[in-house]
Amino acid sequence: MQSDKKINIGKVIGLHGIKGWLKILSFTSPPENIFNYQSLIISNEDIEEIFHIENSRKQGKKILIKLDGIDDRTSAESLQQARIHILRADLPELSENTYYWEDLLGFNVFNQNNIKLGLVDSFIETGSNDVLIVKDEMKKNILIPFLINKTIKEVDLENKLIIVDWEN
Repeated sequence: MQSDKKINIGKVIGLHGIKGWLKILSFTSPPENIFNYQSLIISNEDIEEIFHIENSRKQGKKILIKLDGIDDRTSAESLQQARIHILRADLPELSENTYYWEDLLGFNVFNQNNIKLGLVDSFIETGSNDVLIVKDEMKKNILIPFLINKTIKEVDLENKLIIVDWEN
């Protein structure tokens, strides 16, 4: 996978206090995993800059971070609604048969009869298992449970291909 590819892991949704703390909507699972990354790429219309996390904490259901160089509320205001990214290379290595959703987007999906179902569009986290959302050529969604060795028979990262046990 591209090591310089940016992965969106959150968004600044507000300010906290007067010392530059930011309220974050984390897209990581669990949300506090966003604390695992010491360097974050913060971007909005005005900036794209790498910041280091000076401090972080979970306060109730809120995720709060304090970035180096953002020391007051005025500085923090410039980051309102900014997106938070990391580089793909900063993600930890995964064990066999586990994947980052981001890496599978755009893959071709075929069933075991070699019939193309479409392209991977997105995923849904349901709690019991993830669901693969495939867009067919008519732009309709096909929902396939992402169950390795059950509905998901093969994931070929090199050829950007997923083979599924699924009839359409």
